[in-house]
Amino acid sequence: MRTLTAGLVLLIAGWWLGWYSHERWGHETAPVALATAVPVDDMATDPDLPVAAEVPVDELQQLLSASDLDAAVGYYEVLQRQADEAGAQRARQRLLGHARELLGQQRHAPAEALLQRLLVAAWRDVEVRALLAEASYAQGDARAAIDQLYEARGHAWDAETRNRLLRRIRVLAGGEAKALHDRGDQAGLLEFYQHLTQLEPDRAAYFIGLAGAQLALGDTGAAQRSLQLVMHDPEHGAQVKSMLAQLQNTPSDRPPEAAPAVEVAGIPLQRRGNHFLVEARPGRGASLNLLIDTGASMTIVTPAALEQRGIRYTDTGRTGVFSTANGRVSAPIYRIDTLAVDDWEVRRLDVGVLDLGSRTDIDGLLGMNYLRHFQFFIDQNNSLLRLSLREP
Repeated sequence: MRTLTAGLVLLIAGWWLGWYSHERWGHETAPVALATAVPVDDMATDPDLPVAAEVPVDELQQLLSASDLDAAVGYYEVLQRQADEAGAQRARQRLLGHARELLGQQRHAPAEALLQRLLVAAWRDVEVRALLAEASYAQGDARAAIDQLYEARGHAWDAETRNRLLRRIRVLAGGEAKALHDRGDQAGLLEFYQHLTQLEPDRAAYFIGLAGAQLALGDTGAAQRSLQLVMHDPEHGAQVKSMLAQLQNTPSDRPPEAAPAVEVAGIPLQRRGNHFLVEARPGRGASLNLLIDTGASMTIVTPAALEQRGIRYTDTGRTGVFSTANGRVSAPIYRIDTLAVDDWEVRRLDVGVLDLGSRTDIDGLLGMNYLRHFQFFIDQNNSLLRLSLREP
């Protein structure tokens, strides 16, 4: 068993090194976006655009020179509230220009502080998040940089920007995985790939990397589950099936009756543009059409759906702050007894209750407080949500 397992680890490691080389220097188009439920504002501009030449040297410059970052961003917020679009845009470009100057001077901490404060005023601004990613990476936090780039990609409106952000994600993710692999940090690599598969659950390569880390740690069953999720992927399916065949021929230290069966569901999805809808059933009430949103920490149900579908709930007495097309809003949090997608059920699920603006074609969002209970893969080619149980 050890010889065959070691061979599989080497096989996956060899595949990974080839994949890393391809991702580091290759090019790839962006897959379907999965985590943007609302359109972005016009302030989310191209990260490569030059700073506007027409920058007022006024109170804003004085505040920046004095390192009064909170007041400087407050100046920008005043222009926003006054609906002075031209003035607000010039102020924004000056703030971003100052952040770039700080990064160029390797003053990463003040640059990050400015960008974090600016993010409060413009939380969907793609350029702010892209610069924050560079600040995090420069300070040695590649994972925070990757998270920011995924957020930026989720808010990017045009395909060119999404593709550019995705290429940067690939470089950083490949570099971080290689660093962990070279250090022999298999536990860190496992955690990293687990995180990546949730950030981008339609990317089969991440599931293969996850299986490699699981196999290196001796968890053959978990590796098998990870691979089975992506065995139908058109690019990697043949390789995955070969790996699975070798795993299934590996002798097990456990008696046959103790080896758990691996169940992978393929649940139909409805495609809506760049997103997918899935039918979900609350414990009591009619079914809901929920948009899969891996960027939402909590599942959302609209007030209309809650009432019209006759869904029973308990008011938790708590409120949450949620991001919408009109900014951040406070909304109540209710609890429903169960929510099931096909036969895959989560009990006592908290849901935020709020309108989703112009998205009247959906009943809400299926967020990570449901999805995190499972390993899941978005099979875009077959429009299926593939689920298996996550190990406790």
